[in-house]
Amino acid sequence: MYQTTGSYSLPVALPLEEGGLLGGAQVAWSAYGERSDDNVAVLLHDLAHSHRALGPGEQAAFQPSGWGAELVGEGRPLDTSALHVVVPNLLGSPFGSTSPVTVDARAGRPYGAALPTVTVLDMARSVSAMLRGMQVERARALVGVGLGGLVALQLAALFPEQVSAVVVLGAARALPEPLRERLGLIRHLLRMDPDFHEGHYAPGQGPKRTLRKHYLEYLRLRHGSESPRATPSAAERALEAEAEAEAFSEGFDANTWALLCTAYAGGDVTESLSKVRAPVLLATGADDALAPPSRVRDTYHLLSAAGARAHYHELPAPCDHAGLLAQAKRLHGPMRDFLRRRG
Repeated sequence: MYQTTGSYSLPVALPLEEGGLLGGAQVAWSAYGERSDDNVAVLLHDLAHSHRALGPGEQAAFQPSGWGAELVGEGRPLDTSALHVVVPNLLGSPFGSTSPVTVDARAGRPYGAALPTVTVLDMARSVSAMLRGMQVERARALVGVGLGGLVALQLAALFPEQVSAVVVLGAARALPEPLRERLGLIRHLLRMDPDFHEGHYAPGQGPKRTLRKHYLEYLRLRHGSESPRATPSAAERALEAEAEAEAFSEGFDANTWALLCTAYAGGDVTESLSKVRAPVLLATGADDALAPPSRVRDTYHLLSAAGARAHYHELPAPCDHAGLLAQAKRLHGPMRDFLRRRG
């Protein structure tokens, strides 16, 4: 499979939703399959993932790459024999796009806590700017997972001319309110850790204990251990989660995690749904705590009421948020049928 990587520099400063301008912003990307005039599809990653959807995977328990193996490739929903699949690294993510670990050229050190707040809307604008820079007039499909699903809906509302079809996996118009509150507190809780040092800790240092604790809580949400349907294998999964959280706390930057969680918690596209013109497929799992079926169905009804051609698909139990990717073969049929009708 033909694969390329790169980074796009926004030619002008990006106006931020919370105020101010972000100059010199970069968006890293990977792409799979050969490009023709109108065969571009865009895939947007989840909260802790990278843009390296097909890897290579990391040699650690925390593996942010390789998550798209069942979505991208020949014979898969984003078929690289016919599509050129572009995977941007969302603004604020630490895998090559502008984030708190990026060196501020003016100060000569990483932005750290000084990087302005970045929102879902800012992420959507930066992806849109990257597509224009790549001379993509209209994407054949825009697919988002989790946080990327919120960005996909926001982009489709802001720039309807750029999108022919939208697939949202494991996301609704916003996170459930209790989860928004929990993720929204993470920045404050990290700041309370004495190792935070007001966000100016040395690279590789910082509030690792607190970071580990709250990433472990996020993993429990992703893997459904808070669900009443948790299985006997939950004990084994708990040990794996402990190892993953430990590796995450050693390799992921706390300022960056705070920024991404704040964006996810604050992401609410309810008011934007009426502006979506492209057909939308919403898919979730029966046990998804981050995108409960009732909330995704509510998003489906809001889109339909606004005149969008919306479709809803639910993977039966057992299927939590992580299961949408781990069991992505179960999405092949619904996604292929939806995208084929709009190809």
